[in-house]
Amino acid sequence: MQPSSALKTGALILLFLTACICGCTEGTAGGAGTDGMIDQQIQALSSDDSDVELAAITALTQTGEPAVQPIIDSFAAGDNKTRIYGAFILREIGDPAIQPLVTALDSEDPDTKMISATTLVGIGASAVPCLLDVLERGDSDTQKVKEVIIRIGEPALPALQAAALSPNPEYAREVDTLIKSIYFSARLKDGSLTGAANSTTIEPVA
Repeated sequence: MQPSSALKTGALILLFLTACICGCTEGTAGGAGTDGMIDQQIQALSSDDSDVELAAITALTQTGEPAVQPIIDSFAAGDNKTRIYGAFILREIGDPAIQPLVTALDSEDPDTKMISATTLVGIGASAVPCLLDVLERGDSDTQKVKEVIIRIGEPALPALQAAALSPNPEYAREVDTLIKSIYFSARLKDGSLTGAANSTTIEPVA
């Protein structure tokens, strides 16, 4: 006996609903599984197989922003290879990594704080506005923030010179001190202060 037209229509509707439900479930599972996949790639950074490590570096770099915080979290628990590769990946990701890295400067874990600082120095000038926001608010480890800005050096000067015009006198003084420190560090590097350093006592940056 041939199935009726109504039965065929009902079967098609049921098939369509089943496909939609499966599609929604897969989408949800995929979203939930993303973190697990990122964690697996981070673990692969310390593989003894260079091909596996390179594949993990590529995958995490392409993942972009969702990989940023898990990589920062790995600084406290991972080995040195994971940290080195993680810092490189965050530099490649760039701007999306800046704010989480600046936040990590206030971490209680010394490795996380140190590697985040070094990574921000590697990112360079584009990290300075976010660092200056923290300095102006004064709600974080401002000493570490100042150290990072000074280490970024001359690329930080345009943002610093703009910030020095702030109507907040205390903040403007801090920024001016950073500018002077960068100029001083640059002169030390090129040796123009060698003679002066032997005869003058230089006070450290506050």
